[in-house]
Amino acid sequence: SAGMRGELQSCTAMFADNRLMGLEVAFRSRELRSTCESPTRAKRELGDAAAAALRRYLADLEAVETVAELTEMGLEFEHCGSKVGLIRFGLSNEQHLFCEVNHHHVPMSGEAIDWAKVTRLKVVHIGGDL
Repeated sequence: SAGMRGELQSCTAMFADNRLMGLEVAFRSRELRSTCESPTRAKRELGDAAAAALRRYLADLEAVETVAELTEMGLEFEHCGSKVGLIRFGLSNEQHLFCEVNHHHVPMSGEAIDWAKVTRLKVVHIGGDL
């Protein structure tokens, strides 16, 4: 049954590779990662409605391969003028999920960011304005 085991391993490896094709999300700190990964912690820190919105956005980020696809899905986000590549998603009236482009060289198309080539984001802040 060594052949069968080999087949299972290759299936697992293939699945893992496919997962890497999605939008890659990193976190500025361990605390931010914990807030995003723990619904209980998110509720405690943000309240029920904002925590639910955070979960929905994170699921959407995992479901796409580029930031441009978020726009195609009808998901709205704002560009922050303070820094190139910084965007925010509204969680509630006062709270936002801030992400920045996490590429060494931000993909550009002329003067604008080419969101169809942005495949990596970093969560940099959750809460009120930066």
